[in-house]
Amino acid sequence: MKKIYTNIHDFWFQIPEKIRFVFIGGFNSLVSFVMFVFLIHFFAQFFVDDTTRLYNYVRIHHIPVLEHISFIQFIRQFSLALAWLLSSFVSFTTQRLLVFRARGQASVVKQYIKCLYTWFIGYLINAITLEIFAQLFEKIDLFPPVIETDIAQAFALVFSAVSTYILFKYFAFKKKKNLHIENNQTI
Repeated sequence: MKKIYTNIHDFWFQIPEKIRFVFIGGFNSLVSFVMFVFLIHFFAQFFVDDTTRLYNYVRIHHIPVLEHISFIQFIRQFSLALAWLLSSFVSFTTQRLLVFRARGQASVVKQYIKCLYTWFIGYLINAITLEIFAQLFEKIDLFPPVIETDIAQAFALVFSAVSTYILFKYFAFKKKKNLHIENNQTI
C-alpha cells in the first residue's frame, strides 16, 4: 500500500505546478461553486422572508449604502461571501499540500493569514465580475434571475482563479530562496 501511495505521490508532483493548480483550483472552484449555488437557492427558496428582513434591517439601520443595492444583489453577495468563507478551509489545505508543497507547522497560521488576504482580493474580483456578468445576463433575460446568477458566477470564477494563482504563488506560499556558498552547499 505504501508503494502505491509513493507512486501516486511521485506521479502527482511530476506534473508542473501550474497544471496541478488548474486541477486543484478546479476542484476548489467546484466546491465553492456548489456551495454558492446551494446557498443562493437555499436563501431564495426557504429563507426568502428571513433574508428580506435581514436585508431591510441591514440596509436601513446599519449600512445606508445598501439602499442602492437590490435584494437579488444582496442575496448574491451574501451567498458568495458564505461560500468563500466555507470553502476557504478546503482550498487552503489542498493548495498548501497538493500544489505548492508548503512545509512546516510553524508557518501554517502565517500562510493561512496570507491566504485570507489572497482570498479577500480574489473575493473582491469575484464579487465585482459577478455583478458585471449578472447585470449583463439580466439585460439579455434568457433565464430566471437565479439561473442567470449561477451562470454569471461560473464566468466570474475564471477571473478570480487567475488572480488567486498569482497571489498564492508569489505571496501566500512564496518559497524562500536558498543561499548558496562557494562549494554549492545549501545553507
